[in-house]
Amino acid sequence: MIKKITLKLSGMHCISCSMNIDSELEDLTGVVSVNTSYPKSETKISYDDKVVSYGAIERSIQQLGYGVDQVASA
Repeated sequence: MIKKITLKLSGMHCISCSMNIDSELEDLTGVVSVNTSYPKSETKISYDDKVVSYGAIERSIQQLGYGVDQVASA
């Protein structure tokens, strides 16, 4: 089943930060689409929850040095 979530992020300093997050998450098997906005400090992710877990997505973001502050399902 495809899930859509919006994550509020902390620690982004520039547009390159959002590009790094998009690139990292797009490499995760099961992630269908990613759109990270630096001005909004958020990322919108569509993913197959049978292939990749929310925890794996959150860990990937945190390993890049960014914080996940809030989760909103879409």
